[in-house]
Amino acid sequence: MKVVNSVRDVKDVKEMNGQEHVVILGAGPAGLATGHEICEHGVKVTVVERNDFVGGLCNTNEANGYKFDLGGHRWFTKNEDLNNWFRRLMGEEIVWVERISRIYYDGGYYTYPISILNVIKNAGLPTIMYAGITYLLSALQYSIFNKSINNMKDAYTAQFGHKLYDMFFRRYSEKVWGLPCEKLSADWVSQRSAGLSIWTVIQESLLKTKSDNESLIEEFMYPRDGYVRIPQRMAEDIVDASEGNKIHLESTVTGINYRGPNDFEVIYTDTAGNESSTDATSVVSTIPLGVLPRILNPGAPQEVIDAAKSLSFRDLITVNIVLKKERVSIDTWLYVQDEDILFGRLHEPKNWSKAMVPDQSTTSLVLECFCTRGDHIWNMTDEEIGKRCAEDLEHKLGFIKADEVIDFQCVRSLQAYPVYDLDYGDNIKVINDFLAGFEGLHIVGRGGTHRYNNADHSIEMGLLLGRKILGYDVDYMDVNTEPEYHEIKTSKDLKRDHYKVEEEA
Repeated sequence: MKVVNSVRDVKDVKEMNGQEHVVILGAGPAGLATGHEICEHGVKVTVVERNDFVGGLCNTNEANGYKFDLGGHRWFTKNEDLNNWFRRLMGEEIVWVERISRIYYDGGYYTYPISILNVIKNAGLPTIMYAGITYLLSALQYSIFNKSINNMKDAYTAQFGHKLYDMFFRRYSEKVWGLPCEKLSADWVSQRSAGLSIWTVIQESLLKTKSDNESLIEEFMYPRDGYVRIPQRMAEDIVDASEGNKIHLESTVTGINYRGPNDFEVIYTDTAGNESSTDATSVVSTIPLGVLPRILNPGAPQEVIDAAKSLSFRDLITVNIVLKKERVSIDTWLYVQDEDILFGRLHEPKNWSKAMVPDQSTTSLVLECFCTRGDHIWNMTDEEIGKRCAEDLEHKLGFIKADEVIDFQCVRSLQAYPVYDLDYGDNIKVINDFLAGFEGLHIVGRGGTHRYNNADHSIEMGLLLGRKILGYDVDYMDVNTEPEYHEIKTSKDLKRDHYKVEEEA
């Protein structure tokens, strides 16, 4: 009995000659998903990872039995075939979580996605009337008079009007990116909230009509013991598939020599500075797109190097706090708009899975402090950051008392969020045009493509790239480009069948 991923595709699969060796740079979700897909077809896989763990930003830190994700990662996709793949991968480790997200704005709490009735209740009818007026003015400007959309502010204002933009999008966006919305690309809005507007909000929360929208996402799946279990499970399958498959941790890629089509040498060093190399027929890069051209040989022209250097990231400090308190809130996420509060988002791991805390009479919080290496937040000591966050929780949000803090730790993560500045698209094109000359070299994932993917997007990209390497006619770069709002299930959602498992006698 032979297991294949799709009966429709069996006759089209490329014949593997047993000599293929795919080297994957980075053990994040996208790279591991690529390896997971191709190793099932007998392709040799080597993964090179600079950290001492797999998962990248999908890591789960553990201290004294308390588990903390690097920010709240949920499994959420509108692709049911991909959901089925996830269920097969994770088996009985899956728990279902109710999605309850709120925005903290000027002392009030608002549901997210936005509900008109909730805004009226919390901000008052005059505010929503003013919001309606500013939306109508925006509609005139952007729809009737065709005012161009040049940046993130324009994009959000066109969808919601100036008042709702200022209430629910400006402050948080600028907190995340560290730049005014006028200096950020509108691509971010089209990628993350395409199809969402004041009208879809009214349909959902006021008129209760769905049109083609089935529903806003109200539940999601989550690995019981933390999000890192997804990359760990993929890594386990890769290693178990063949004795020849290897995952090298604490190994940094320092060079890639291109000798011709599908002929590479990948050079990497361990923490002691010892250098190793391996030959590859294909290279899959999940390392930052701005780094890749600078380690390739033949080298890139100056125009490409300049474009690569221009791509930037925001970094992240997560503050993990253990509390002598049974529960802080009902939220899965709380988005904190106010600029004078150090963190921008928080979640309570216990609300996702009870297995995240060892003592159910206690709870924990993960606070996300968006920053850039070298700025005033990054340069604070861990003690200063922890103390400031505890004070904000107590005095500004009223969530805790100082004597309820049992312990805290800070985790610093570099290159967490690819920045969509006004020039990033042109710079990416310059880099991709150069990379297209290396046959057998592929980019994938959040950092690898400089695209703000959710983890499920990166995993789907990786699985599809695996199928492309195997010879299937798929466009893995099409993932996360759909024109519908990613929080709404619709009858028009794409249905890919690449992850179905059928049995062939």
